[in-house]
Amino acid sequence: MVKLKDIAEACGVSVATVSRALNGLSNENRERTAFICQKAREMGYYPNAAAKTLKTSRSNNIGILYEDRMNHEYFSSLLEELRRNAEARGYDLTLIGNERGGSDASYYDHARRRNLDGVIVIQADFESSNVIRLATSAIPSVIIDHIYEGCDCVASDNRVSMERLVRYAWSRGHRRIAFIAGERGAVTRERLAGFYKVCAELGIRVPEGFVVDGRFHDPAGCAQIIRRLAAGEEKPTCILCPDDFSCLGAMWELKEKNPEIMKDLSLIGFDGIRMGGMIQPRLTTYRQNAEKIAAEAITLLTEAIETPEKHVPRQITVEGTLVEGDTVLNRPVAEAR
Repeated sequence: MVKLKDIAEACGVSVATVSRALNGLSNENRERTAFICQKAREMGYYPNAAAKTLKTSRSNNIGILYEDRMNHEYFSSLLEELRRNAEARGYDLTLIGNERGGSDASYYDHARRRNLDGVIVIQADFESSNVIRLATSAIPSVIIDHIYEGCDCVASDNRVSMERLVRYAWSRGHRRIAFIAGERGAVTRERLAGFYKVCAELGIRVPEGFVVDGRFHDPAGCAQIIRRLAAGEEKPTCILCPDDFSCLGAMWELKEKNPEIMKDLSLIGFDGIRMGGMIQPRLTTYRQNAEKIAAEAITLLTEAIETPEKHVPRQITVEGTLVEGDTVLNRPVAEAR
């Protein structure tokens, strides 16, 4: 069994230095601490979790709250980035989902029972009292894409991203632009605000029925709404979809069943999933920066856990990237009106 003394000899440092580094208590520079932790992993060192908890009053375990959609590529990428960033700081992740051992325990009780040092909420019903109780409790927490007063939050630039997408469609000659929104919530509210704001600035008229309530991750529903829009008296030339998965699924279904609709209709997705760049035509979309969102979330949470007396809750917005694909066609402005 590998001991602290073995690691110290391999790294050329004292046992005390190794102990501080592995327990996240080191005053050494980050590169040296990272080197010691990496060497310990290479040598097969595994700390006694129970002893570590007693010594530091921390479990070095972070909870990840989700309620569904973990099969969504964006959330899967976000989870992987959270795991990578957490492990680099010496933390493990524990998933908190709808199933909590068949008990009626709340998310807060679940987190307390598992002695979680903190929680990141990446997907949930943010209006639920169960979620609000956990997010606003004494347990350090970071919320993704939603704001609770006095809580740490990291969000995509949902309002600005929508403004950029509409401006892009406008630059390609589109003046009749429709928007299929996802379920109502903070994300959809921000995107709607950005959509209406930029349409007003560009002088784009938004006819009644051009903004439609849809659902995230629902290709069939998205296709049905596109059919309805395309059958209207005033047809859009470009449609913003709630997410890439819905957009791609709708596009494939319509090409097979209603090819006439797709001849001169432009579609735009959201999220930037890998599949969008692998198909033909390549999807025009907005790529959320999962890497930066995860890094910021873990930084905020570990600050709140390790230096609570210094930590001030912050709200951070992370910029994404507009990806120009082939699904937005050029249109003569006169024709697009």
